[in-house]
Amino acid sequence: MKVLYFDCISGISGDMTVGALVDLGVKPSALEWELSKLAIGDFHMHFERARRKDIEGIRFSIHEGATHTHDQDEPEEHGHHHHEHEHGHEHHHEEHGDRDHAHTREHGEDCAHAHDHGEENSHAHHEPDHEHSHAHGRSHREIRALIEQSELSAFVKQHTLGIFHRIAVAEGKIHGVPVEDVGFHEVGALDSIADIVCACAGIEALGVGKVFASKLHDGHGTVECAHGAFPVPAPATLEILCGIPVGQIDEPHELITPTGAAILAEFCESFGLMPTLVTERIGYGIGARDLAARPNVLRSVLGTLAPE
Repeated sequence: MKVLYFDCISGISGDMTVGALVDLGVKPSALEWELSKLAIGDFHMHFERARRKDIEGIRFSIHEGATHTHDQDEPEEHGHHHHEHEHGHEHHHEEHGDRDHAHTREHGEDCAHAHDHGEENSHAHHEPDHEHSHAHGRSHREIRALIEQSELSAFVKQHTLGIFHRIAVAEGKIHGVPVEDVGFHEVGALDSIADIVCACAGIEALGVGKVFASKLHDGHGTVECAHGAFPVPAPATLEILCGIPVGQIDEPHELITPTGAAILAEFCESFGLMPTLVTERIGYGIGARDLAARPNVLRSVLGTLAPE
């Protein structure tokens, strides 16, 4: 059986996940095609090779607006992978390596506001791996309708809805708001939708039967949310990871974003040491921030379970 293992040596965020999957061999064009099925307007995606402490991998970002399209499909060949879409749709989307979340944080954290246009990761998550410039938000109800009415594959639709639901449930509990009314600023914007849809599409493209991950460790310190400074792990991240072992390491930054946590909670069967695999490929998703004691990367391992 083919399996995928996420080695979260520096946490995990949505954009780091997408970068790691592309470095494993998922075609950027396949992710662009799946994302184009959503009515989110013109966008262009960037897949560029980058390094953190001499570990090289793929850094992913997405921006609103059409740009010149390149035909190449290999990030190594062109640094940026741009796509032009003439969908005529309306626009809607972490650093450390992340730009995900539903609230407001400064640089990527996860403080989603329940209907307050909070940017989820607007502050320090993995540092926002992507810049956020959206001032509007969407409710969970609106995001769910957008996904349900799309022509996303059945697999991508199911898991995208599942991931957004996990985030909305966590935010709703924290803020005392009905799940359907939870408002997503950052998570409802283009980059967060892209992170989640592309992560699901990438996992589907790899054709894996099981997904595993290492034990999870967040950093320490505080993140700035709409409700002020709050200790890491951020509220939504910890809520999403309920039932999953998580600790902290001596790194003064948020390392696990709500989107990254929700992706793991949605797909992973267990958390711990890597199972015995016959490795096929290894990929690295690059985060935006340079960390002091470790490379800010998410390692992904694709292989088959070795017979016992």
